[in-house]
Amino acid sequence: MRLSLEEVIANARRSGPARLFPRLDDPRVRHGAVFSEIWPRFCLSSGTSVFTIGSCFSRSVEERLPGFRVPTLDLAVPSGERPGRPNGVLNEYNPGTICQRLELAASGGSFGDLCIAPDAGGFLDLLLPDHVAPCSTERLLQRRAQVDRVYAALPGCEAVIMTFDLVEAWYDKEAGLYLNRLPPAAFLMAERDRFELHVLDFEETERLFERSLAAIRSLGVKKVILIVSPVPLEGTYTGQDSIVANSFSKSVLLVCADRLCRNHPDVDYFPGYEIVMSAGPASYEADSIHVRDEVVDFVTSYLVERYVGEGGSA
Repeated sequence: MRLSLEEVIANARRSGPARLFPRLDDPRVRHGAVFSEIWPRFCLSSGTSVFTIGSCFSRSVEERLPGFRVPTLDLAVPSGERPGRPNGVLNEYNPGTICQRLELAASGGSFGDLCIAPDAGGFLDLLLPDHVAPCSTERLLQRRAQVDRVYAALPGCEAVIMTFDLVEAWYDKEAGLYLNRLPPAAFLMAERDRFELHVLDFEETERLFERSLAAIRSLGVKKVILIVSPVPLEGTYTGQDSIVANSFSKSVLLVCADRLCRNHPDVDYFPGYEIVMSAGPASYEADSIHVRDEVVDFVTSYLVERYVGEGGSA
């Protein structure tokens, strides 16, 4: 990116004090974190539908959107199928699974019986996240249909909020699909030529971002907010230290999100990652993975404050 002198001057006037890194007495510093200044290019109308897709951080955000209809909250699987949130099976962690889920919704198709693995006397859906209990093929296909019905609500939504988590993704070469989890060990070893790990680079990730946006637009949704999840990569298969692998994941996602926003005026980036990270370890639960509820409250309140009604630009 190259900027002319006129563009530099215009940017300085717009950003004002925010162009300088904050000192402790800066008004951007509150609740122990730095709330990066943002300039929304659109607003969200209270009472409309907002669709959330992405990692578990998107589940936290969707629960804190007062005055909005959130279709993803309609799904509730039995507690014995997956611990935690009733709609936790909707978690999507990498750009590949997010893209193929959106493209499936745009086509009105189905994953059918692809990416199913035997495990513990039942079957696992490899397109769903970890910790989903094995079940019968009948229940597995029934649950896939339930998820499809949730995504069928996309055309009626004003906006989509997407949170991206990581760029390590297992890939099923036979099905041509990205997986949302590691296949069970016995199945993985028996089908070792079928699966491979993709560590998505900038070019691959950018293509998946663009395809996701195209699918969203084809469904009639005209506003998109991107967030890089502050939830770290719990473990890596790259042979690196997980801290280094996590930094790579977040860096690729941040650069691609920035590029998408620069190229498309209907896409905004919300700095949830930067806000949470600015508070350091204090942002996280004792496991250093999950963001504390009060921190999520602060972050989501800021998003609503800036995008709802007069907070954003029409």
